[in-house]
Amino acid sequence: MWYRRRWVSFVFISSVMFAATASQSTNHTYNSVTYVRVNPWYRKVIYDGEEGYILTSTPVGHRVDALPEDPETVTVDGATYFYAEWAFWQSAPGGGYVVVTPPVGAEVSSVPSDATREAEGDDVVYQFDEMYFTEDVNDAGRVIYRVEPTPPQTELEAIPAGVPSFEADGETYHYVNYNFYVQYEEDGNTGYVVGEPELGAQVDSLLSVSDVVTTVQEEGVTYYQFDTVFFQEVEDPNGRAFYEVVGSPDGDDMEVES
Repeated sequence: MWYRRRWVSFVFISSVMFAATASQSTNHTYNSVTYVRVNPWYRKVIYDGEEGYILTSTPVGHRVDALPEDPETVTVDGATYFYAEWAFWQSAPGGGYVVVTPPVGAEVSSVPSDATREAEGDDVVYQFDEMYFTEDVNDAGRVIYRVEPTPPQTELEAIPAGVPSFEADGETYHYVNYNFYVQYEEDGNTGYVVGEPELGAQVDSLLSVSDVVTTVQEEGVTYYQFDTVFFQEVEDPNGRAFYEVVGSPDGDDMEVES
């Protein structure tokens, strides 16, 4: 999994310039965000105090009766998606198709021609609006592009309800959009910032996150993996079992970068 610097690169078109070329446009609002469909789609933004538009993929929530031409079928965790017009579609209840959030791990054969390409260490990363892909070669020797999690916001004002969380050494870690957040207080302000438990941190129980923890066997040792965090079950001198944060079994520890 690619971690995790975020950059934003886009072509900004001022409202005046955009109006001159968008006379046949239609406006749509999804999740309180205004989009304009000119063919392709644009998203309304404020940049350096000026209102304008940037190029984007088809917005999540947009629904059509028939898929765009030449969709690419993709399966992720048993679910079927259709990749077309730089968006991921699924069959909608009652008929038709609806754009959904890009499924992390999906492998496709192309990225938008307007995507920004940058090197992240050994990885090549492409960004198009809020979508991120890493370039790879599959077992058949073909170049593919893998959907990656959106890099984390460095700070959250609140934690969404129902997200997985666990307590380590008295600190609660919340798992939001493939990232761990921990609470902070500073100058009377409270929020949440990206953070992971340190090696050696102790967890009384993994029961609250049992549905997202994976058991890994490595050289006869059992590890419990929660994304980039690994645990081992240990006992204190009184025989009480608990879990301790350890390094990854392959020795390649990953750290979240803010």
